[in-house]
Amino acid sequence: MIIGIGTDILQIERLQAAYDRTNGRLAEKILGPEEMLVFQHRLARNHKRGIAFLATRFAAKEAFSKAIGLGMRMPMTWRSLQTLNESSGKPVTSYLGVLAQFMQEKNWEAHVTVSDEQDMAIAHVIVTQK
Repeated sequence: MIIGIGTDILQIERLQAAYDRTNGRLAEKILGPEEMLVFQHRLARNHKRGIAFLATRFAAKEAFSKAIGLGMRMPMTWRSLQTLNESSGKPVTSYLGVLAQFMQEKNWEAHVTVSDEQDMAIAHVIVTQK
C-alpha cells in the first residue's frame, strides 16, 4: 500500500551558490556520514559531479519529507536520511537515529530514484507499507 509520494526538483546552480556561500558547510548540514564520504570522493575527482551528487541527495531528502507527510521536522532531519547506491547503482534509502525507529515502528519503506542533467537535479520517493 502506498503511504505517500514526494518529488523535488532544483537548479544545481542554486545549490552551488549556497555551497559557496557557506564555504562548503552546506554539505555537512545536509549529508549523513556515508553520503559525506561519497560526496568528498566525487568532489575531489570532479567538482561538478560532486555538486550534482549533493543536489540529488538534497532533492531526495526533500522528496522523502513530502512522502512521509511531515515535512522537514522530527523525526525527519537532513542527516537522518541517507540515499546510497547498491553495487548495481540502484539508489536505496538508509535511516539513522529517531527516523530509523519511526520507519520501523510504522513498518514503512521508501523507494527512491534520483537523476541530474546539466543544470537540474530531481528525486522521486514513494513510501509504502512493508
